[in-house]
Amino acid sequence: MSRFLQLISSDAERLKYELKRIGVDGYALKMAGKGKALNIKVKDLTPAQANIIKQESLAAGMDAAVSRGTVGCDVSKTDILLMGNTIQYQRLIDRLKVQPYSLRFFAEELFNFLDKKKNKILITPSGELLFDEPVIMGILNVTPDSFSDGGDYFSDTDYKRRIDEVKDSGVKIVDIGGESSRPGSHPVDAETEKERIAGAVEYALNSGLKVSVDTYKSDVAEEMLKKGADIINDISGFKFDSDMAKVCADYGAAVCLMHTSDTPDKMQKKTDYANFLEDVKAYLFDSAEKALKAGVKEESIILDPGFGFGKKLNDNYLLLKYLDEFKSMGMPILIGISRKSMINRIVGKQPGETALASKIAETIALVQGADIVRTHDIAEAREMVKIINEYRKADPDG
Repeated sequence: MSRFLQLISSDAERLKYELKRIGVDGYALKMAGKGKALNIKVKDLTPAQANIIKQESLAAGMDAAVSRGTVGCDVSKTDILLMGNTIQYQRLIDRLKVQPYSLRFFAEELFNFLDKKKNKILITPSGELLFDEPVIMGILNVTPDSFSDGGDYFSDTDYKRRIDEVKDSGVKIVDIGGESSRPGSHPVDAETEKERIAGAVEYALNSGLKVSVDTYKSDVAEEMLKKGADIINDISGFKFDSDMAKVCADYGAAVCLMHTSDTPDKMQKKTDYANFLEDVKAYLFDSAEKALKAGVKEESIILDPGFGFGKKLNDNYLLLKYLDEFKSMGMPILIGISRKSMINRIVGKQPGETALASKIAETIALVQGADIVRTHDIAEAREMVKIINEYRKADPDG
């Protein structure tokens, strides 16, 4: 232990505060950028490209790792892992602009990647939703067989009670589903799904709530969008129904695109990945591209890494631990952890008994960059958001 040595966070505002306390000249505050480390993986480069990038990275004061055989051009392709701070990346970009092998285009792409800011609004048919603080999405399953609350809100009286509870709590979005997507569940037809949720959707809209519809069927989505729903929450990320992207674009809907390995009845049979986090990112990137090509606005897209869908226990906690990596896609992140088996298995309790444990995991997700929490226990979630807001507002300068 030493009174002369102290560890300082790499947070830019924290570093600026200490630089001011030291009494540096104003221009030297830019040094805060040196404290923020960024690790960026670049895929599928030729050895010629990779060797130049590695050489220029070292010249910029960074590190760069390539596969064996790259220097001697013994491989046809290689990935490269770049490691440096924001100032060093800017040096690298400037150096690559004058290099051959299309590296000036790579420099431009790298600049845009580093400069991209996460969308702070969600455009929906009924107006914009701001992400100036975490958003809570209340869950309403109008099903007889959902894993946690199946049958609890199946009657008119019960789903109206739940919608009233969501509204009275101050939560502005309710996510309504008519088909269970728990592991091993079997699908219901579109007509049955519509019959289950139509009344709940209408009642929620008349109550002044924004309505998200949890469905992967375009027929169901279109019927509910006609009624005034704002968001289509598709657990397949537009992969199960080829018409879903166009329907959402035609109605100007906001969409939540989730990762899964397969349909609910098969998804837990497909839990092997070549590179888990990379595979989930690639899936979500493809889903977002499909949405954009169909005409969905970029500011209307939410991404959900799909906790529990086609994932082992360790996979779910990898998502939680490294959720901040998904922020680079620039779109709001929704997480659905509430009462799932990744929680229940750890604390040894039934789904209805895991409100506290769920909130702990949801809090971690918010610290890691999540924007929307889809949850069962909304009163506890409201308290969680109050704490997170104070945490985020805390300023070294007071």
